[in-house]
Amino acid sequence: MPEVTGYGSAQVFRPNSGETGAGSTAAKLQEANVRQDEVVAETVKRQAEMSSSRAETLARQAEQIEDRVETQQVRDGIGGRVNVTV
Repeated sequence: MPEVTGYGSAQVFRPNSGETGAGSTAAKLQEANVRQDEVVAETVKRQAEMSSSRAETLARQAEQIEDRVETQQVRDGIGGRVNVTV
């Protein structure tokens, strides 16, 4: 536990001897950068999965619309426009 010097809000914590030095700071910074890179990679992965899912949904909707148009064209064929009664 770090030692405390001073009173009230003016207390100062003396760092532990193992936590001092540029090497420790650099290691902590590198760890933070690695964690940040992992978070960014996971975010990008989720966004790509969502985009892929959205593209698949839009492709299915387009296919359904095409099927409706084809069905409508079959119903509107020549038999519906020509009077064949004798």
